[in-house]
Amino acid sequence: MRLPSQFPRIIAFSLLVGLSSCASLPVEHRTDLFWPLPPDPPRIHYVRSLTEPADLGRPTGLAALWRQSRDFLFGRAEPPRLIQPHAIYSDGQGKVYITDIGLQVVHLFDLNRKTYRQVFRFPGGRLFSPVGVTANEEGTLYVADSELNRILVFDAEGTFRHLIGKTDDFVRVAGITLNPKNGLLYAVDAGGHRVQVFDRDGQHVRTIGQRGREAGTFNFPTHIAVDSSGFVYITDSLNFRIQVFDSQGKFVKKFGRAGNTIGTFSKPKGIAVTPEGHIYVVDGLYDTVQVFSNDGQLLMHFGQSGAREGNFWLPTGIFVDSQNQIFVADTHNHRVQIFQYLHEEQG
Repeated sequence: MRLPSQFPRIIAFSLLVGLSSCASLPVEHRTDLFWPLPPDPPRIHYVRSLTEPADLGRPTGLAALWRQSRDFLFGRAEPPRLIQPHAIYSDGQGKVYITDIGLQVVHLFDLNRKTYRQVFRFPGGRLFSPVGVTANEEGTLYVADSELNRILVFDAEGTFRHLIGKTDDFVRVAGITLNPKNGLLYAVDAGGHRVQVFDRDGQHVRTIGQRGREAGTFNFPTHIAVDSSGFVYITDSLNFRIQVFDSQGKFVKKFGRAGNTIGTFSKPKGIAVTPEGHIYVVDGLYDTVQVFSNDGQLLMHFGQSGAREGNFWLPTGIFVDSQNQIFVADTHNHRVQIFQYLHEEQG
């Protein structure tokens, strides 16, 4: 017996209608985590975590129905998950880029559109150890890979464009950032104890620092950030301090010292600067984020060792976007945690 030509369409439509009636319980997220603790007014609020695309929430409309029918017919593939998140960049408009040295990709979560994709391929190869990430206003993506020892540039669609850096520019590249004041790209060379600066075309402009303990020198720097005025902040990891330079690479100031108490550094890693000028520094050994004033005075800290929401396990990168959202790479908990800075009037 021959089936009508429209039979496959009827089956597909029936599946879509049937699946659309299947609703799952909403995921509950904690909303009661604030720092500091009372009686001090709250300044940091835990919002959510990202571990896999499902954390974006279910898509809606026809796209959701087709996805459900595909999963029903062909089986559900295991979704990609964060394995070892390292560095983060957020454009402040919902797009969050996360480098993952375990999965060897850059995850792109769009929190507004609830979409997800990966960037990792280039002609003849793929990412090996993506440790730094940033993007410009056009969506051009810059990825530092410590194994390839280059900075790879991708367009907004994730298509590879070109490399930045020559053989002798890096001993081991680490964190990167773009300076909005001059459009230059700053790249930490951890193995070379310096910072390399490039223009928009990838041409080398200048080198900042060399190995040493004096002001303006480094001992295995790792992470980097820039504020709205163009000042550059660098985690000088094995000198256990933060150093600040102007956009031309001139040393401005430093703060921090080695220690085993809050307010000092044991394993300083990621650094970020808020629009208000607060400096956030991740300490991987303390499993906390310390917040300093612009002159290096400790204001507060948040987080402690553990796997619960608001806890950390060997965190690395941090980024604060224009909306005062704080993204922390909670590396060994395989997630990125998102917090919100609360302005004084909100407290």
